[in-house]
Amino acid sequence: MDAAIVTSLQIHVTQPPGDILVFFTGQEEIETAEEILKHRTRGLGTKIAELIICPIYANLPTELQAKIFEPTPEGARKVVLATNIAETSLTIDGIKYVIDPGFCKMKSYNPRTGMESLLVTPISKASANQRAGRSGRTGPGKCFRLYTAYNFHNDLEENTVPEIQRTNLANVVLTLKSLGIHDLLNFDFMDPPPAEALLKALELLFALSALNKLGELTKVGRRMAEFPLDPMLSKMIVASENFKCSDDIISIAAMLSVGNSIFYRPKDKQVHADNARMNFHTGNVGDHIALLKVLLLLTFSVLLIINFIYMHFFLSVKR
Repeated sequence: MDAAIVTSLQIHVTQPPGDILVFFTGQEEIETAEEILKHRTRGLGTKIAELIICPIYANLPTELQAKIFEPTPEGARKVVLATNIAETSLTIDGIKYVIDPGFCKMKSYNPRTGMESLLVTPISKASANQRAGRSGRTGPGKCFRLYTAYNFHNDLEENTVPEIQRTNLANVVLTLKSLGIHDLLNFDFMDPPPAEALLKALELLFALSALNKLGELTKVGRRMAEFPLDPMLSKMIVASENFKCSDDIISIAAMLSVGNSIFYRPKDKQVHADNARMNFHTGNVGDHIALLKVLLLLTFSVLLIINFIYMHFFLSVKR
């Protein structure tokens, strides 16, 4: 991180005009780097030109994400601190310099524990070349790699490990079973996943009553396959019919499918954010009921806004 920050400032002071894109592994690193950059540029004062710091990561609110696309003012330089979301998903005009520290967070699934985790791992050569290409999208640019040529040629893998080989396969197996493909271990995958991951997925689907003892799709499993969701959420929705609570369960499933982007926890207001979040846990309720409360509050707020706009328009017309 220190090398990335120092390189950013060196580019800002010594290189011709052009915005900078720095790759980091996640939100915490980006927030820390933003804080350090602000502190160092503030200390230099008017000795250097203005440096506009723009973070971009998945949990950042939309209006703050949009700042990276705003044109850079004359005489200033923009530095975008991004996760690998900026590697392929979006193109930012004006980027001439890319700083590549050589790491990213990658989703990894352990079939033995049944747990998914985000691990910081070195990028592949393909990713490194993709990052370098970000500097030349709208004009000539430079890529500053914070690792040696020896590391690039000898330590990095040629390509990123395909996601099918490092993720929970329960949804894939359920889809294949619904398509009539039963011999999964001998199925001609383009990138065959580990046999252990396939067996774990079959065990999970059997436990959810989606498969019978012969490994065939059950009536419940066929209904679950119709939902574009994780099989555990699909089973939850199917089972909710018996308890007459489908509306609430669908709302909870929708909130769980969004990921961690529901709550925003800025580094400078963590205590306020935590206190606000705890208000949804009153009455000793769990996370699922808290998420349902959040959605109900949002729905109520939207209805109030629509009602206010309608009343304002109605009164204006009446006048």
